[in-house]
Amino acid sequence: MRRTATLLFKISFAVLLTVGLVGCDDSPTSVEDFDVQPALDAPSGVSLVLTEGTADLSLTYQGLDDHPSLETTGNLQAESANQSGSPRSGEQRWSLSYDGDVEGVVTEQAIVQAAGDGRTVADTVNVTVSRFLIQSEFSSTSASVSDFEERPLSTSGGATVDTTEMVVAENSTGNEALEVSGSGSVTIGRTTSVPGASRFTFLLRGDESTDFTLTFSFTEETGSGTTTHELDVQVPAGTEWAKYAIALNQISSDFNPVASRAGGNGALQSISMATDQNVTYYVDQLAFANESQALAEVHDFEETTLEYNCPALESTQDVAEMSNGVRARNVTGGGCFGYNYDLLFVDAEAGDVLSFWAKSAEEQTRLVFVETAEGAGGYNFDNGVNVTIPGGNEWTKVEVPVETLGDDPSALQSAGITNVGFDGGQQVLIDDIRFEPSN
Repeated sequence: MRRTATLLFKISFAVLLTVGLVGCDDSPTSVEDFDVQPALDAPSGVSLVLTEGTADLSLTYQGLDDHPSLETTGNLQAESANQSGSPRSGEQRWSLSYDGDVEGVVTEQAIVQAAGDGRTVADTVNVTVSRFLIQSEFSSTSASVSDFEERPLSTSGGATVDTTEMVVAENSTGNEALEVSGSGSVTIGRTTSVPGASRFTFLLRGDESTDFTLTFSFTEETGSGTTTHELDVQVPAGTEWAKYAIALNQISSDFNPVASRAGGNGALQSISMATDQNVTYYVDQLAFANESQALAEVHDFEETTLEYNCPALESTQDVAEMSNGVRARNVTGGGCFGYNYDLLFVDAEAGDVLSFWAKSAEEQTRLVFVETAEGAGGYNFDNGVNVTIPGGNEWTKVEVPVETLGDDPSALQSAGITNVGFDGGQQVLIDDIRFEPSN
């Protein structure tokens, strides 16, 4: 399973030169080919993100007369950072940077040249330069089961919205995305506190035939009321999904949507999206994250098919300091409760956890279980785990390793999750139930 451990690109390319052999002599005698092939957990091509500063281009080679050289186009710059071995069998690494400003996305070229056995060989690497981190291959390592927050959607200026199952990214967390049409604006109301977040992320598929500018407006609480920050994203025409990551300081140097209870000036109140063209586009999985994982979901457009319960379930505004919202669930007695989905997906591996915040007057034990489609990977009620929730009326984060709830965590992505449930115990407050990498 491919695992996206960080939202930072770590770029590495291999240049492979095949050689001809004469008789029984295994030493290289001629250069027959020169191909640049990516060896990375990312899109095919070097991506240079301006906020990250540089990206590496690493080459390995054999059978050359001299070490290869590199030329760049436009404002792309390359500095040789390391060289080892010999031209017959060596490695070289360049550090790529960009001397200029980029509004949308710019593609430059790094041209590799070398000679061997009387031949000149060359190849070109396309380098995509952007203000933001943009990934065309991605997987979701975090997924929210339930955080009990309200997410009202409103439109203005002629925009229309609808959830859809027809156009969904392959590696998203569920089966729904949001389709937006028109040139007006869409606003998601969501009180979100994100201590520890450094970036805003989302999935986006542009209009099929038209380039456009997507303007985000982030409204957050401040000590004196609210303030709104705007950010433009240039979106190329096309039908491919991409994952965008935008540093919070790119939105504004003072953008810090953290509730006062967690030491901030105020939580996020809403996110609006508006376009400068009459287009149709799709968004999904808007979230705040750090370099490793999503921390707080703004909206992923999934809804539980059933929040079932044996005891009564009530809403409460008694939340943990580190909660990402303003609502939790009060489970008023013992017995079963849980959340059915059709389906929920997460790219999980051993060591990842099902986590939740809980608050109980007395210490209690709850059975926690996860069910997958047709019990794939051994995830079923019978493999549930008894978890102790401390008493004392203090919020506690509980983490249950996913490998203890079944046999094969990869089934949480390949088959999908149908149910996350709890059983037994007594009255408890619970919040922010989610799958995530362990801390």
